[in-house]
Amino acid sequence: MVASAYLKEWEDRNTFQAETRQGKGLRLLRTAALYGPNAAGKSTLVQALAFMQGQVVNSARESQQDDPIEVTPFKLTAESRAADSEFSAIFIEQGVRYEYGFRCNTLRFTEEWLYAYPLGRPQKWFHRVLDPQTLQDAYDFSPSFQGGRQRQVWAVETRANALFLSRCMQSNNEQLKPVFQWFSQRLRVIATPNALGSDYTARRCEDVADRTKVLEFLNAADLSIDGIRLESRPFSSDMLPDHLPEVMRQELMSSFKGKEFMELKFQRKDASTGEMVEFEEHEESDGTRALLAFAGPWLDVLENHRVLVVDELDSSLHPLVVRHLVSLLQHAGTQAQLLFTTHDTTLLSQKLLRRDQVWFIEKNAEREARLYPLSEFSPRENEAIERGYLNGRYGGIPNLQELDFYGG
Repeated sequence: MVASAYLKEWEDRNTFQAETRQGKGLRLLRTAALYGPNAAGKSTLVQALAFMQGQVVNSARESQQDDPIEVTPFKLTAESRAADSEFSAIFIEQGVRYEYGFRCNTLRFTEEWLYAYPLGRPQKWFHRVLDPQTLQDAYDFSPSFQGGRQRQVWAVETRANALFLSRCMQSNNEQLKPVFQWFSQRLRVIATPNALGSDYTARRCEDVADRTKVLEFLNAADLSIDGIRLESRPFSSDMLPDHLPEVMRQELMSSFKGKEFMELKFQRKDASTGEMVEFEEHEESDGTRALLAFAGPWLDVLENHRVLVVDELDSSLHPLVVRHLVSLLQHAGTQAQLLFTTHDTTLLSQKLLRRDQVWFIEKNAEREARLYPLSEFSPRENEAIERGYLNGRYGGIPNLQELDFYGG
């Protein structure tokens, strides 16, 4: 998400200057779009971010001593099936750049590290490495990482299947809090948009001002909704899908017993009488429900400068609505960021994305996913990017084969 130093188009709209403790820092992109054929690895990239976030937030808090780590290695070579998986992220939080990462297998974390740049130069705060001989973790702490003897206590108390960062936050470590908060609060990952419900949007609508914002958000996409009404409803078994296994149904009924749920009612005026007519959420189109589900999270991202990662943003949404969502974020004037996967190539021809905001992913001869930017091809400023992509100039498209079903 670092903006190219060579591209100047739409700089004020599509990029922002990251503030650091040393003043103006890197110029960052507000959005980045990722294109590629089905099964190329787009969703895996999003799932990897979600996995990393989940381990940071929950590994020390929720896992038990012998619980497996739910990580899946690359399976198409014998070497990778037996190897550890590595995850790393570079980000800025509260004016400081951090580089954090870890390696793991299904049994344990085998390496973990954190570098910080509070003064512009890297400081190695900690490095944890598994000793293959003793099967014990060795820790290297720098003087920049505060805590004295307490650091060793935290290290001893960190289980093999838990992250040291996650364990430190159980003791409310102030120095590591910005790193933890970037994963727990700044980053928002929507790996399955079709499963995204409207619960968060409905909760926001309990506030009258937020309800107005949600209504404006929906109508900006030309949905012609005149009002939203909330109705509180106690949980009942008919809220659960019919195909749910009986054991799971009983567990959910026990968990939600006595709880209240907010339901949204959409109001539209009768064209002849002006009377308000109500529609249930299930009576709305897939696109309207999808946009409703996005409304609350999207407003939250804009207001709180979060980093939103969405797989298949165009799922159930009209191309113009997708453009509208991206434009909202790019014109917001916030430091919010959006990374999304999509098959909607019309975005490439609408003067919406800079050349450094477009990425592709495809599989190589070993069927490994390779992620690369459009800028590798040095496209001209007025180049027809959509046409070039669909014609295979940049790769990242399916290799389709003819099928002869009738033997002719």
